[in-house]
Amino acid sequence: MEMKGNTLAIVLLVVGLVVGAGAGYMLKPSGTTEDGGDGTGTVEYVTPLEGATVQVGYISSTTVGLETTTPLVEEIMTPDYNEYLELLGYDIEFEYLIDDATGQAAVHLEKVQGFKSMDINVFIGGQWSSQAQAALSYCNDNDMLMWSNSATSPLLAIADDNLYRMCPTDLVQAPAISAMIHSMGIEAIVLIYRGDAWADGIVNYFEPAYTEKGGVVLEKIRYAGESTEFSNYLQTAENIVSDAVAEYGEGKVGVELIAFSEFVTMISQAQDFETIYSLPWFGSDGTVLTQQAIDDAPTQADHLKIYSTYAAPAESELFTNLYNRYYSLVNQPFGYYSACSYDIGWVLTKTITESQSLDAVDLVPLQKPAAFTQWGASGWNRLNEDGDRYASNYQIWGYGDLGEGVQNVVYGMYDSTADIVTWDTEALGFTPSG
Repeated sequence: MEMKGNTLAIVLLVVGLVVGAGAGYMLKPSGTTEDGGDGTGTVEYVTPLEGATVQVGYISSTTVGLETTTPLVEEIMTPDYNEYLELLGYDIEFEYLIDDATGQAAVHLEKVQGFKSMDINVFIGGQWSSQAQAALSYCNDNDMLMWSNSATSPLLAIADDNLYRMCPTDLVQAPAISAMIHSMGIEAIVLIYRGDAWADGIVNYFEPAYTEKGGVVLEKIRYAGESTEFSNYLQTAENIVSDAVAEYGEGKVGVELIAFSEFVTMISQAQDFETIYSLPWFGSDGTVLTQQAIDDAPTQADHLKIYSTYAAPAESELFTNLYNRYYSLVNQPFGYYSACSYDIGWVLTKTITESQSLDAVDLVPLQKPAAFTQWGASGWNRLNEDGDRYASNYQIWGYGDLGEGVQNVVYGMYDSTADIVTWDTEALGFTPSG
């Protein structure tokens, strides 16, 4: 074939993937050229997303959550990803569109559908298990990729779906809660929990784990997730624990609370019930790092402590750096689930850039391999066969005044491998009898 002209422009679409231990090639930044090799001209590399603003969705679980979500996404996550791409020479910019599920699973689904109508097929959301569950079928049927940083229900552990979770499931947290309560010497508890997929999942695994250790679940009190008045539930618990304290003795009866931010209202009302307010209270990841408790019910939070399990990040300079940046923005601790959001963003940045695609069909197969090779702010991001994070250890958080006002306090640690709880007796002010 006769070649005309002094320059031959050849456009190549190059996709470099790294799968498992195999090697691949990162895309060459757009607009670069090199010698074609035959003396006739140059080869120009162009990427399909050249000059694009890549839009990714982000759905906050609640309106209150926006207060910390927005600074995290807009002032930490997005700038970090775009700086990385700029250093590589890519003319690509990531933009996160933030929305709010207002604490409702149905609203979350509406927001997902809204993203689809905008041709946004990739998003971080489903932060509550009920919200993830409500949107999962739609995502599967409409080729959308949903990443969650905090939905922990075992009911969502499904292979080959379009939901990936950077957090471990409650198959691990439930035994951690059991060990925490047992190590405090508590022999019997009243279980108060919200009526949704997330809390039901914890209860289903917590109860057998606790009874296996010899504990007794005196009563399970399930309340509607939209409840704002808890006096009737608390009165039921009061009647039960009054008899239980007489039977088991002081310091042997407690309350396990599986709730979200509505617990702030509950503990405010609990002070009107003498016996239950005098007992040790325990929680889960839904009751930690809640600024509303410190702002609206500091006396009650300090009094009850609400010792709660929360997945522990791996100690690293990266986590410490992010903690300091985040705290300077919102004056709150940088927690595990925030670290998970940050890590998800990196997985998406790399897989979208390397595949040069915003199509979930292309991206879904890349998520596990990319996570497997990434050590992030939350630790090793390896996922299991269901696309969920492998098990981790758990910190035990609570509320307390250590001399500088009521604040979030780490009271202990649960080792998931050894099934052992280690308490910080100095922070507690006593040594647990268990």
